[in-house]
Amino acid sequence: MRAMILWLAVAGTSACAVDSAIIEQSGSTNSSGFRIVVEKSGKANYTPVAAKSGRQTDAAKPQSKQITSDLAGRFFSDLGAAGNLSDLPKPRCMKSASFGTTLTVELGGQKSPDLSCGDGGNAKLKALIQDTNDIVSSFSTGP
Repeated sequence: MRAMILWLAVAGTSACAVDSAIIEQSGSTNSSGFRIVVEKSGKANYTPVAAKSGRQTDAAKPQSKQITSDLAGRFFSDLGAAGNLSDLPKPRCMKSASFGTTLTVELGGQKSPDLSCGDGGNAKLKALIQDTNDIVSSFSTGP
């Protein structure tokens, strides 16, 4: 009986974890980053994150929006097809220690490699990069 209760608790936790994904751009010493929580329903919440220096460097404001069901469906479908995000190839790219940023997606405790480094020829990573860029570009982050 205990095993069954434990299994239900774990299964319930896992089901909740995949109802939303987090897109995160780290920001750098001089530029603010952001975090976008995307739900399977298409509801998306954008939150600016202060620059690593601790200063908010732009006029970005928190935003909520409904992304299209096509984009939300494609994003979550591509996340599912990618499997364990931590196992995706990790293309390398040169970045400044002070000014470089990273762009990642997190789902169910798994985190993608830096999507701003390209796909390295991997179709799953390419699809994920396209979806992520489409979601990011749907938010107005300027003044």
